Amino acid sequence: MSTSLGNLTEETLGAIMKAQTTGILESTGIYSYDLSELVSLIPVITPFRDIVARKMSPDGNPFAVWRAIMNLTNSQPDPSMGFDYAANEVQFQEQDFQARYKPIGYAGLVTQDAYDLAKGYGDPYAISTFQTLNQLLIGEDRKLMGAQSFALAHPAAPTVTQHTTGGTIGAVSLYIGVAARTGSGYYYGSGNSQGTASLVSTFGSGATNSVTATVTAVRGAVAYDWFYSADASTWYYYTTTTTNTVTVTKTISSNQALPTGNSVPDLSTSWKGTANTVPTINTSADNGSANANDYDGFLASLAGDYNGTGQWETPGTGTANPSIFNSLDGAALTLTGGTVNEIENDIFLPLWNQVKCSPTALMMNAQQAQEIANLVLGSSSATTYLTTDASGRISTTAGGRVGEIVNAPAGGVTVPIEVHVSLPPGTIVARTDRVPFPQANISSVLECRTLRDTAQFDYGISRVANTAGGGPRKEFEIRTVSAFVNRAPVSMAVLGNVA
Repeated sequence: MSTSLGNLTEETLGAIMKAQTTGILESTGIYSYDLSELVSLIPVITPFRDIVARKMSPDGNPFAVWRAIMNLTNSQPDPSMGFDYAANEVQFQEQDFQARYKPIGYAGLVTQDAYDLAKGYGDPYAISTFQTLNQLLIGEDRKLMGAQSFALAHPAAPTVTQHTTGGTIGAVSLYIGVAARTGSGYYYGSGNSQGTASLVSTFGSGATNSVTATVTAVRGAVAYDWFYSADASTWYYYTTTTTNTVTVTKTISSNQALPTGNSVPDLSTSWKGTANTVPTINTSADNGSANANDYDGFLASLAGDYNGTGQWETPGTGTANPSIFNSLDGAALTLTGGTVNEIENDIFLPLWNQVKCSPTALMMNAQQAQEIANLVLGSSSATTYLTTDASGRISTTAGGRVGEIVNAPAGGVTVPIEVHVSLPPGTIVARTDRVPFPQANISSVLECRTLRDTAQFDYGISRVANTAGGGPRKEFEIRTVSAFVNRAPVSMAVLGNVA
């Protein structure tokens, strides 16, 4: 046997045997691979991160600290004093505020073997770095919007309305439980508030009964987890909604699947770090709505009370947050006179009465933006222009968008509508970027204050025997240490629980 023949491998012999066919067929395998470029299907849209000013801290500190002169206009004495009398002294109140710095980041890993096998096709190191950075940008947009370090308030017991139709509930007694979630809870399943249960009176008869449960809106919540129990002891997860109301149509004896679709488009499929699990209820203590690893983001700065040192805390436990908060309790937006009633009456008018200024923008999810467009353009009073091309009516453009809403209480100022991917459905926020107060001294109302802005850190390599990924590799993290600052919550408003 020749040397060359002796060096044939089993794989080579197998290929020769495969080629020994009668004629050349498709199964022979004489064809190339049409290997096109690697594509990425991850949308990276971070509008809130893009508009929030970023500023490096000049020194190291656990907190970003600022001071504010509070509005005591309604507490001032009468300025009239009469001739020969001294005027009454103006009242002042100074309040310190603090925003805690916290790190956020993601890690990447690429083995040397993966790098070698990708030779001629792609650079795994570059791909991993770029995609890790993309995910960090998405995560930071979500955290700037919805991160919260303090617990949500304990919900009140839900009020329950029985119906004899609409479901398959028979003659039974049942309990409905509820717990509220923050933005971090919605996007990352970090937990929910302390839960509360309500007994539904026994259905005496029927087999098509259903129940509607509504809980008093929890300030700072963007979603509510609902639970079912037959005895108030064993609880099963029923569903999650972005309003403070739910309809229960059946009794259950096991946890239901997480909801999907437009109602909760970005609901986390993880729960407290475990993938593909459903929420739990804890009726005796907070169940993770207070995330100790979070700083307090935008929604938290509009929800939390503040304590004596100016740190945000659970609503109802400190000095009340000065921002406006209203809830529609699951009702839909309505139209009168060409404007959206609830935005005018629950956002524009209260803000004007409180601070005599107009917000910069109305922030909302795409779902609410579409609802407003349908509401306004679908009314009989709306004037619709059909745009055509050179072919006339053969290619008419349909559809439309409401880009601005007139703030009538503020004298006719127009307020743009902004779609924000990190604001869950059901919540509308009026954001103010500039406060026109004399000597306000606010360069940026909203600010991402950084101790260390986005940077990559490479890890040293250690050998890990008998473990995939424990060989030669490159490990790294991309991270930032930052705090979110909102210097004027008083000039902003939240409209929650919009159907």
